[in-house]
Amino acid sequence: MIIIIVKIVVSLFLGTLAGFAAIYIFNKMPAKWLCDYGHAPSQELKDPYIQRVKGFPWRWIYAAGFICLLIRLSFFDVRLAAAGLFACWAMLIIGLADLKYMVIPDQFVIMLALSAFGFIPYHSSVWQPLTGALIGGGVMLMVAVLGGAAFKKEVMGFGDVKLFASLGLVLGIKGTVSVLIASSLFSGIFAAVGLASGKYRKDEVRPLGPYICGCGIFYIFAVWPFLL
Repeated sequence: MIIIIVKIVVSLFLGTLAGFAAIYIFNKMPAKWLCDYGHAPSQELKDPYIQRVKGFPWRWIYAAGFICLLIRLSFFDVRLAAAGLFACWAMLIIGLADLKYMVIPDQFVIMLALSAFGFIPYHSSVWQPLTGALIGGGVMLMVAVLGGAAFKKEVMGFGDVKLFASLGLVLGIKGTVSVLIASSLFSGIFAAVGLASGKYRKDEVRPLGPYICGCGIFYIFAVWPFLL
């Protein structure tokens, strides 16, 4: 009973800290991190007082999500909870950046890739994460190249390729394939609904990062514990 109480208390503290830190870091990170290479930041991005994401209610919503993640994973394995928090925190920042600014910051992609070390004990072999990275990055690269050749324009940024390669290191083969299918399905559904409702234009490029990160977070939260 004492161990359970300790896990819950620690989860409450770390989850709240992670939720508040996500908002603070996103609002305070250098403006150039949220720009494509070779582009200068806008005045809005450089404004030190602007809230890129409002603190209320989002810091509390994210804190609640991280608390649930930590409580759930810690009852399976404390080390898995730590790795899951690290990975999901990075994916939250990436998803927000791509949703708001159509940019995937390399700094947090690297952070996501580094979190893969915490998942190594839960893979059957070291080839699982390496193959996952090859599948995720390879499929995205193929889509980018073939889509660009077919439509004569960029259909996917290289940030999505790097993001999926890093996520593949975390999830391994099964997780990478699952997230590939799920993110493609959900992005397709939302695009179809947006086009049908007139919210999206036919030639409009929409961010894929939020779907990749959302499905990745869900996989770690809901599916991974059952694989242990």
